[in-house]
Amino acid sequence: MKVTYIGHSGFLLDVEDAYFLFDYYEGEIPCLNTEKPLFIFVSHKHGDHYNPVIFELLQKYPKTQFILSKDVPVKWKIEEYISRGIALEKHITVMRKWEEKDIVLSENRKINIKTFRSTDMGVAYLLSYKGKCYYHAGDLNLWLWAGETKHYNDNMRVNYFKELEKLRGLEIEAAFVPLDPRQEEDAFAGIASFMEYTKTKHIFPMHFWNRYEIIRKFLEKYPEEKERVIQIEKQGQVFEWN
Repeated sequence: MKVTYIGHSGFLLDVEDAYFLFDYYEGEIPCLNTEKPLFIFVSHKHGDHYNPVIFELLQKYPKTQFILSKDVPVKWKIEEYISRGIALEKHITVMRKWEEKDIVLSENRKINIKTFRSTDMGVAYLLSYKGKCYYHAGDLNLWLWAGETKHYNDNMRVNYFKELEKLRGLEIEAAFVPLDPRQEEDAFAGIASFMEYTKTKHIFPMHFWNRYEIIRKFLEKYPEEKERVIQIEKQGQVFEWN
């Protein structure tokens, strides 16, 4: 398994015979093997999670499939590609919250995809492929804000833990989870709870707005998690495990 940090919430997951690209909006995508299928996931339509430039990758990598949250505006792109003689719609799978779908690659290979409801917009994704699970939270997080009302923050807790409960005890190979410094003293709450609920081997903080020091601060508070939480230091950084 190889993971490349593209930027913000964007990651490229490279397994033996497939690529998974999550929430790309900026940064450099490495050159890929055109023979391997590429699955591009978009959790929601916010500009820091969705850049329509992803559809151009279909020209270079014809084995590309797009998995999009229902809120992502794509009709105009489909029409544009029709005018270019390309049936983009055949490469798109749209998913709603609390939905499960299989994408069949061959007679013996399929990707199972489950979605969860975000506490902001769109969905989170859980992938099961060849006996291993991978998770990308999108904007599903415990978004507690000092300036919000008690009612808002209490509802946020209820909604977040309702989704976490569906992941309780799950063994996850790699998870991409928000760690947003704008939340100040509440920044650690969402990712810390995710770690309590799941058995995740490798946890990649994301959505930290290039403020890499938040990962170091998190690990100073939770030094026992240094084996699980990946300390990202720059865009384009690559992490690899046998």
